[in-house]
Amino acid sequence: MRLSFLALALTVAVPALADTVEVKTTPSSTHVLMPGNGLVSFAVDLAAGKAESTQPLPMNIALVIDRSGSMLGEKMEQTRAAAAAFVKKLGEKDTLAIISYSDDVRVDLPASRVTAQVRNDALAAIEGLQAAGSTNLSGGLFRGQDEVDRNLAVGQVNRVILMSDGIANRGVTDTKQIAQAAQKGAQRGISVTTMGVGTDYAEDLMTAVADHGSGNYYFIEDAKAVAGVLTTELNRMFSTVAQGTTLTIRLDDGTNLIQVFGYTFTRQGDLVTIPLAELFGGQRRSILFEVEVPVVREGRLPVASVTLGYQDIRAGGKHIESSSKLDITVTRNKDLVDSGKNKSVLERIEEIRAATIMTQAADLVRDGRTEEAKDMVRRESTRLRASGAAMGGSGRVTEQAEALDKLQYDFDDAAAAPATIKATKAKAYELAK
Repeated sequence: MRLSFLALALTVAVPALADTVEVKTTPSSTHVLMPGNGLVSFAVDLAAGKAESTQPLPMNIALVIDRSGSMLGEKMEQTRAAAAAFVKKLGEKDTLAIISYSDDVRVDLPASRVTAQVRNDALAAIEGLQAAGSTNLSGGLFRGQDEVDRNLAVGQVNRVILMSDGIANRGVTDTKQIAQAAQKGAQRGISVTTMGVGTDYAEDLMTAVADHGSGNYYFIEDAKAVAGVLTTELNRMFSTVAQGTTLTIRLDDGTNLIQVFGYTFTRQGDLVTIPLAELFGGQRRSILFEVEVPVVREGRLPVASVTLGYQDIRAGGKHIESSSKLDITVTRNKDLVDSGKNKSVLERIEEIRAATIMTQAADLVRDGRTEEAKDMVRRESTRLRASGAAMGGSGRVTEQAEALDKLQYDFDDAAAAPATIKATKAKAYELAK
């Protein structure tokens, strides 16, 4: 993955209507050097306002539960208890479906409004879940999407919550195909949150589904924590302030997109689309993208326009759009490039790089190449400290260097390797957001 440390320092604030989502697009320096490679980076920071004390949006949820044989015992017991507690928090305006999967896929509760009777039916269905068989994860996901789709509507949270503790070994097992199915659902308005329980599931699959499904991803090492995670996810959904959230980047002539870091995107010609689904009250996201611009003559150079669109829940679902045009100055003066650098964006670049190294190192440990992983994080920690010092000191960069230092010792504990791998990747996933 290629990261640019050339940067732009001008900050362009995009005004948000009703202050529901504040947007700040920051290039990492005011200038780019000529001659040079033309690589520059931009950070788009989103800050959602707090949820008002109004009625939360109705939920349209499919709870998809793994009941394969590996769930036998405490995992199944804790999952049943957590799912029951989740159901009890839903109201009569909410719609719920319960799907479970092992070798087969079973609709234990068809999508229904949560009346008193439906609640009782849901609790009985959960109580009857028994662990046995293999893991038809794809079938559970697809049926969950179908159940949500039956009552799909704007003005409500339409989401699949997919839980698994194992490897997909029935139905569709290819990560790319499953993720693409999640993406197609997200394009219709059905997001997917994934929850990996224990240390034996495929975290790459679960993160890919959450990314492409515009949802959240959780690593739950101890099954006793399932209830708390489900509560966290439900509280986030209840505090939704923006729906159908999409960030689009329209590239100007001559601008070439190198990468959007940490987010799934699509591209058609000069239009890059990053789906973000719901934003909950108080949520912050930082999206970093890198482009290559032509440095053929000095002067101001248009780069792109950035538009955030969403349905404002605090304004009754009104569609809001705010846009900003981005440009830079091409110069032969290196001092202008250096003096124009923006520390905050440089720090964000380093966070993304640290996340990438964490993921790569975790993969090396998984493959039994622990010493290589330790060497990788040691070199990156040293480089990060030097980079932070060059910025005049940076707590954000130092924090990532210290996290990498800790990984060297975590990787030494072979018995903890599966948990360490998943915890490391989960931290990297969050850092990239």
